[in-house]
Amino acid sequence: MNEFLARHKIALTPLSPIHIGCGEDFEPTNYVIDAEQKLLYGFDPSRAILPENVVRGLESCCAAPNPLAMLQKTYFLSEHKKTFITWANVLVSVFPEVLAEYKTRLNTDFNQFIIERHVHQSHGRQLPYVPGSSLKGALRTGWLNRLQNEAPDPVTTNMETRLFCGDFQTSPLRLLKISDLMPTAETMSALLSANFRYKDGKINSKKLPPLIKECLLPGQYRTLQGDIIVQRPENDEGAKIISGLRPHLTEIAEYCHKYHLACCEKDIKTLCDNGLVNVQWRQTICDILDSLKEQFDSRRAMLVRLGRYGGAESKTLPRVARIKIHKEDYRKKTTTCWLAKPKEGYLPFGWAILEIDPQDDLKELKAWCESEAKTRPDMEAHYTALASERMKAEAEAERQKSEREAAQVLQRQAEEAEAKAAAERESRLAAMSEAEREIEALSNTSDNAPKVYRARR
Repeated sequence: MNEFLARHKIALTPLSPIHIGCGEDFEPTNYVIDAEQKLLYGFDPSRAILPENVVRGLESCCAAPNPLAMLQKTYFLSEHKKTFITWANVLVSVFPEVLAEYKTRLNTDFNQFIIERHVHQSHGRQLPYVPGSSLKGALRTGWLNRLQNEAPDPVTTNMETRLFCGDFQTSPLRLLKISDLMPTAETMSALLSANFRYKDGKINSKKLPPLIKECLLPGQYRTLQGDIIVQRPENDEGAKIISGLRPHLTEIAEYCHKYHLACCEKDIKTLCDNGLVNVQWRQTICDILDSLKEQFDSRRAMLVRLGRYGGAESKTLPRVARIKIHKEDYRKKTTTCWLAKPKEGYLPFGWAILEIDPQDDLKELKAWCESEAKTRPDMEAHYTALASERMKAEAEAERQKSEREAAQVLQRQAEEAEAKAAAERESRLAAMSEAEREIEALSNTSDNAPKVYRARR
């Protein structure tokens, strides 16, 4: 191994739903939900090949003063669901609470039923992944927390510059390169509802509808993988890092794990005290964390929290926390929390196990992931069935196209024959004398006149 460059493989196993936004949404005009299969089918409307009757219906809706309202009023997408499903390229599992909300809004404000997507690949099945910047942020927080705790007095101004003994140019973080954690073929996301709850267990008094988010599903063993590169330049003028702060991945893993483990224990206790967490999930996660003690102690694994709705307390340093609650109101602790509701009870967002240079299987973690996999739909089977239906639709579309082209050829031939006959008639008339043209006109008039038959006496 090059002493100036250390590369490590990493693998991520989500313990709870993770949502990292990307600025893209599933909008009412580019998806349909099949309640029976509990799947969302996302498609590009411009690539769908539609039958003539569907095209006419769509044109009618688009001609209305408010096309979206007309699409909702006529249930256009749901009425032609099978047609649009055929051209889907993205399939996402849908949980019961989202289905219930979808059915409710289908009759009211379906046009506002916008689903925020998790960051995803731009090709193929658009599988979810975790940006390296998200993971680097979690490691940064754990490292800063350690430095803050070692400082004699809390550092509140220019915190990162002072704790890391320099700005971006001399920060030890610039020697830590983290790739995006990319999905395996089996990586799945699902639509979950993010519920706004008070920490005392009461539902938000405004009774806001839940926000629907695409989330990376928990219980997927080593489903995201990537690399961490630690640079150790000696003579790089742009990296005059204080030697004592040069990143050592094992040490950062220890700092990060201790910080997040304390956050996790506190978070779960608060949720349990207020009846806001799935009891079975809590016990399972506690057992898994206990089983991984050896990996944590040897710095080969760490607990991390990623993405949105992870709570401000897990992204701030306890000694100097100033969490904005409302306008000028800042506190050391949050007053609200967002929770995911997959089936029964609630789950916190963002928890995951990150392994460094994984080797042997983590038996308890893998066993739990395998049991979770049994409750999820077979997406490969759904994609295979979808591909088969698309082939049939493409063949039918090709057949209809051939029929239209053949009809157009016949019509064009008929028009050409009629034009040729008219040209010949004009040429013949041009060659006649005036008397002959009058006779021709009378002959045509006589031929076109109605026949009169007299009865015999």
